[in-house]
Amino acid sequence: MLDDVDCIPCLKRSGKWTWPCNVEGLCWCWDSSKPKYKPALSSGLEPALTKPCDIFTESMFDKIAPNAVHPYTYDGLCDAIEMLNDRYDEKIFMMGTLLQQKQEWAAFLGHTTHESAQYTAPREALVCGRTVEKLSGTFCKPCDNKYFDWDNRYCKVSLVANGQFYDDYCDKVITPPHGCVCGPTTEVDGDIRAGLMNPNAAYFGRGAIQLSWNSNYIKASQVLTESAETLCTQPDLVATEPKYAWGTALWFWVFSKPPGEETNCHIKALEGSFGSTLRIINGGLECPPDAYGYHAEAVVTRLRYYCIAASIMEVPLMDFGGCEGLGDAFARCVQTGFCPECNEHYGNPTMEPSLAPAPQRPTPQPTDWGSWRSEDWLTAMRGNSAAVKSASRLLGSLTLAMAMCLWL
Repeated sequence: MLDDVDCIPCLKRSGKWTWPCNVEGLCWCWDSSKPKYKPALSSGLEPALTKPCDIFTESMFDKIAPNAVHPYTYDGLCDAIEMLNDRYDEKIFMMGTLLQQKQEWAAFLGHTTHESAQYTAPREALVCGRTVEKLSGTFCKPCDNKYFDWDNRYCKVSLVANGQFYDDYCDKVITPPHGCVCGPTTEVDGDIRAGLMNPNAAYFGRGAIQLSWNSNYIKASQVLTESAETLCTQPDLVATEPKYAWGTALWFWVFSKPPGEETNCHIKALEGSFGSTLRIINGGLECPPDAYGYHAEAVVTRLRYYCIAASIMEVPLMDFGGCEGLGDAFARCVQTGFCPECNEHYGNPTMEPSLAPAPQRPTPQPTDWGSWRSEDWLTAMRGNSAAVKSASRLLGSLTLAMAMCLWL
């Protein structure tokens, strides 16, 4: 292992930093047999002998995601895991006991099936729910919720029409090496591609965990490709290439740390806390959620997906602590009949609802998992309000600002 003293000759020779010197993420002077980006946090556990995809099989993948679309392939997932596990001592889904491996799988699958609409959404719906092919190119039509047809995934009025600008998920204060260069973008032209935006000009949500923001794209790129340029210049690779669609989710799971904390989703899952993984992923909006807003429904769907994953992996649910209100949301969801997939994981479920939190009729029996995409509850969830979306972006900006203050 190198230390700061070992860095000095390399620094003087190349003029560049090398890990583990003082500037985080700048690890370009390195033994060519080692990864250029510093290792993830250690869980303190021993690597397991059973490989991740010997535990989570393709038949299990087909059960949890019967309607998965490209780039969400099982082989792509296994390849991305193997690539990172070959590079680093801390292994994904391969630390500790067999139970810990399975429980980490269940948590990851529960979150990513929710974030990606059961692996059917490579891109964020409102920004690029349906791509447009024009003049041998692929383009997006960013939309406001009030102009978006959720049933047909069609945008009636583009946010970049008539020279308007789109700059969501772009923190212009954060620049390389801490964030991709970004700025406002507009329609490609006012003629045949009017209202259409180049998808590689924006850092909206993509992939299994819906990677977003210019600061996250550059960090994921450094780990997955050992170059900041790859995903900074071609962010849409995350929506088209399996190794990046899965790889960015794995990067977030293992490398992304909450501001001011030395932990991550990987470690929290190994510690047995599903609630803490949710707090890291979306705690500002779901721990707790607004009782009457979109995110209250989002918590329900996340719990349903998690229960399905836990059933497939044949493990009990992990602790809900670490996310305020999640335990109560789980109990309420099962007791009212709106989380039938969770019945087997709950001690005394109430089969008939005592409160109707949504217009659809609940069922005491688990639904066919493959039919979820056509259920009313999921369609209703897609129509989240523009106000909630704006709040999410504001929270993201505040989080990034806090991270910069801590770093400085």
